[in-house]
Amino acid sequence: MKFSALLVGLLLLSFVLQEFLPVFDWAYGSRLLLVHAVFFAAAVAVPFPAMLGLALLTGLLWDARYHIPIYPDEATFGTLMQSEIPFGFTIFLFGITGALIQGVRPLFRRGRWELPVFMIGLGTALCLLLEYLVISFQRGGLEISVELWSKMLMSALFSSLVSPFLLLLLSRVADRTRYRIRSEGLKRRHTYDGDTL
Repeated sequence: MKFSALLVGLLLLSFVLQEFLPVFDWAYGSRLLLVHAVFFAAAVAVPFPAMLGLALLTGLLWDARYHIPIYPDEATFGTLMQSEIPFGFTIFLFGITGALIQGVRPLFRRGRWELPVFMIGLGTALCLLLEYLVISFQRGGLEISVELWSKMLMSALFSSLVSPFLLLLLSRVADRTRYRIRSEGLKRRHTYDGDTL
């Protein structure tokens, strides 16, 4: 229970810190998507039902903060039209990509972080790609530019670079709160000359 409360607190803190993270002009205008990285790091550390709850919370807060309604005439604020991305779509994105991340959870539970770190970057890139495809569908055309793909890939790279620190933080918090991330019984026992290690 303490671990879940701390995860929710960490997610809320990531929303606050996201507002202060700069845009990296040297990296095609990309930025570190800290909220995505924290969500995916938490998704690999918790069971599937808890991940769905975190996806609901994260997607709802993300849409509440970044959902932009479109007005036909900005001067008069006429009738509100539907946004390019429907409200709640981010919940679906976090749920789908979180389910994908859950596939590498057994590796993380065994202490292997290589693939989870890669999957956190992949999940970030997949979220950005799906959002772009939905916006392109709404606009009625797909524009492919090198800058856009570079921006997506650099954002995914930044998420991958920060994810080992987040996974280490979650492991330490789990140890302090006595939440068991690592599996018991998965350690191999080697026998040498009658001694069990």
